[in-house]
Amino acid sequence: MKKVIYKYLSVLVIFGLTGCSSDDKTIDKVFDGVETGAFLRITSSSGASLNKADTSSSASVTFEFDGQKPETLSTVNFTIAFTDNDSEDGANESAGPVAIGTTLTPADFGTSSFGLPVATFSYTLAEALSALGLTADQINGGDRFTLGMTVTLTDGRSFGPGTANGNVAALGGFYSSPYSFSSLVVCEFAPTPGDWIVEMEDTYGDGWQTTTGNGGPGITITLNDGTVFEVGLCTPYEANNYDCVDELSAGTAIVTIPAGTTSAVWNFPGDFWGEILFKITSPSGNVVAQGGPRFPAGTIPLNLCNEPVN
Repeated sequence: MKKVIYKYLSVLVIFGLTGCSSDDKTIDKVFDGVETGAFLRITSSSGASLNKADTSSSASVTFEFDGQKPETLSTVNFTIAFTDNDSEDGANESAGPVAIGTTLTPADFGTSSFGLPVATFSYTLAEALSALGLTADQINGGDRFTLGMTVTLTDGRSFGPGTANGNVAALGGFYSSPYSFSSLVVCEFAPTPGDWIVEMEDTYGDGWQTTTGNGGPGITITLNDGTVFEVGLCTPYEANNYDCVDELSAGTAIVTIPAGTTSAVWNFPGDFWGEILFKITSPSGNVVAQGGPRFPAGTIPLNLCNEPVN
């Protein structure tokens, strides 16, 4: 019985070897016509946000060349595109992609720990604006700059944004290579010097009661030099320990921030009865914050993106 099994297995092995030696393999048909390309795998980056107030703020990517032999690398070119996500001004100022920076050649690459060609490319916000023909006043918080990278091989083939399949373009894997890097616009401004207008209301008409049912502190503004301003509507229920506006339903206060101030933190103590409203307008005329009844206690976020770039 064992001899029969051995003979049977021998026939199967011979048949298998014969099948594998066939020139007409199914696997060859599967891969026939499939083109393998090059990867520009981003290994590190910085500048996921660019500060509108500082055009020297920058973005940088370090990337490896893979997927082809190192000697096939010819050039890497870069583009920049701008996406306008601000719909309030009624204008779509999206632009690009256009060329930015210089073309990299093999001489600009080093060698990574994996033995692959590696290089770094960076750009400043000023360079991006110049390449796109934009000014800082045309960008706003939440807008996006996208750096594109295209690699060209010595045989003339190029690979860049939009040319990779889903497996290559997917984020997170070792071989992921979207050939692009995006940075959001943020607004980290020093406060505009001058008179800031704080319009205040109380819907019940009995002044501000912030942290207690009888009264409490008003909005405080703390400058980087330690100066503290405090504004609010006076309450009739207890002594007011700051220079509040002596009106029960509505009033306006002015906070003058001097030139050279680098930061101003606005803090709201809370709204005990849910009756307080306020609006803050900068010296430029921009409404930078508004609070309605039950506005949460804590730092008041100011939208400074429309402030002039000093």
